[in-house]
Amino acid sequence: MFSRRFFPVVLLLLAALPSAAGEFVLPVFALNLDGRHGDIWSSELYLTNPGDQPVLVELTRFLRGDIERTAPCDLFMTPTRVVPPQSATVWTAAGLATDLGCADSARGGLVLRADGPLHVTSRLVNTSGSEESTAGAVLSGRGEAFDAIPMDRLPTAGAYLLPALMWHRKPCEGSPEFETVVGFANPGPDPVEVVFDVPHEIARSVNIDGREVYLPYRFEVEPGSWQQFRLSPRLDDAAECGGVESFLVRLDLSGPLAAYASVVDRKSGDPRTVVPVPLASP
Repeated sequence: MFSRRFFPVVLLLLAALPSAAGEFVLPVFALNLDGRHGDIWSSELYLTNPGDQPVLVELTRFLRGDIERTAPCDLFMTPTRVVPPQSATVWTAAGLATDLGCADSARGGLVLRADGPLHVTSRLVNTSGSEESTAGAVLSGRGEAFDAIPMDRLPTAGAYLLPALMWHRKPCEGSPEFETVVGFANPGPDPVEVVFDVPHEIARSVNIDGREVYLPYRFEVEPGSWQQFRLSPRLDDAAECGGVESFLVRLDLSGPLAAYASVVDRKSGDPRTVVPVPLASP
């Protein structure tokens, strides 16, 4: 007999396997993005072809969060890369900037299309501490890995958990030691409603980008769009100071949607990526 724990584990393993020909969603992408702590963030992509034939990869869409182009350039063809058989190729930040119409900065998601088996991952890199690099070179610095999700393996309508998140409710001194952000990318043609909850939060409210919202919190992710927000506990001046707490988020989705969380240790700058886990059936 199968354990009820078996189904979520299988989905997580499938997400890491190379996909056959089709579309992929990279849930978060940045280019020369100014961070909240004086950082500058950019992404690069790693394309791996496990097959015995070349694979053509197209950058088909940018899922808009923000993008700036002071001197935009026209693209007469869809940006592509060819990955040789049983090889890997880096799609550099400089190349992606050109392929997004000579973007100066951007944040959002990406949709890629491949004509054969492919595994796509990326690294979001803090480049602010790096020396000036040669145009087209790979990025150097602290970073966070994000896998692209095959379109047919996106979380669909249903309930999911983002587990093992961290926040620092009320530090006894100094700034919070951990920070959590949650993000969404909708590559589909229809808006997706999200019912967002922190089930064990007794106060039944949280701060989203510094604004208090009551739980459960409902919002929509528009078609072809991306959004991300910073999540923190509601401030209570009367509460005693304390340490870091672990918590989880529940997401109820009305349709296919890429979702993720990033937990950042502010002492080390080390980030950790969290992906949705399907809620087990009763």
